[in-house]
Amino acid sequence: MHDEPSRRERKKEETRHRIFHAAIHLFRERGFEQTTVDDITEKADVAKGTFFNYFPRKEAVLGYLSEERLVAIEENAPALFAADRNAREKLVGVYLMAASAYEEDQELARYVLVELMRRAFGPNEENAYRWHAIIETLLRQGRERGELRADLSFERAEALLTGVYFSTLFQWACCRDGIARQLHPCFQLQEELRVRMNLIMEGLAS
Repeated sequence: MHDEPSRRERKKEETRHRIFHAAIHLFRERGFEQTTVDDITEKADVAKGTFFNYFPRKEAVLGYLSEERLVAIEENAPALFAADRNAREKLVGVYLMAASAYEEDQELARYVLVELMRRAFGPNEENAYRWHAIIETLLRQGRERGELRADLSFERAEALLTGVYFSTLFQWACCRDGIARQLHPCFQLQEELRVRMNLIMEGLAS
């Protein structure tokens, strides 16, 4: 009897996961714009109403990609906090891990990032708070160990790191021929992100 809610929750999550993976497969195969909700429901073998129970619109599926990456980081957080590495290595590593979710498909990454920006201004967006909690824990740990400056503001430091993270993602994702490429030359995401993050960490170091 007590297991029934958890079984229901597991089934709901399995359905959401199936819809998500069917959609991502089609987005990569046909392109985001060319894929319809009907295509997704057929691929996932669910009713159209079921799709809308989990995702209010096609674009909302893209937000689940970032949600999955955040869950993976949260699951690894205890080991990360306990790891015998300095604050710089831990913080840069978290941002690199988050960025790796986008590298598989640069075209799809553009749509994902646009959806993330849309959701960021929503009234019930909890992911930002969950992300902030992880980064603040690492910053606090670094300050307590004397690795980061004593006057460090956690809120300002997290805003700076996350701001550079997203600007780097956008520049990488939007690198194409023409004016955009002239303004932002193409680069390897992980390599450039590591360099930029380390530059910031120089300023945060004690």
